Amino acid sequence: MDMNFEKNASVKFDDYTKNFLQSDSDPATMEVVTRTNAVKSPTNSPETTKLVYTVKEVAQMLAISQRAAYNLCNSTTEFRVLRAGGSIRIPKDSFDAWLYRAA
Repeated sequence: MDMNFEKNASVKFDDYTKNFLQSDSDPATMEVVTRTNAVKSPTNSPETTKLVYTVKEVAQMLAISQRAAYNLCNSTTEFRVLRAGGSIRIPKDSFDAWLYRAA
């Protein structure tokens, strides 16, 4: 088998990826995309929006004892109740909707 390759043959190489990215990367466009598509963590904002209530907060809002609030959370199907380990959390949207319906 006779392959005639020149040892010093020059190969023209263009970095098409680099050219494409350079011509298409507008920092202003990238910033807009980042701002609109980014999912922000609820904990990294100084004005954190609460997503859940504690049983103590529910008790305070309803002006009932904490024991009565625990009993309500353990017996209700009117709003969602989340249990994580030994903690109970009540999703704000579910509780607020129930409270406004009940009022």
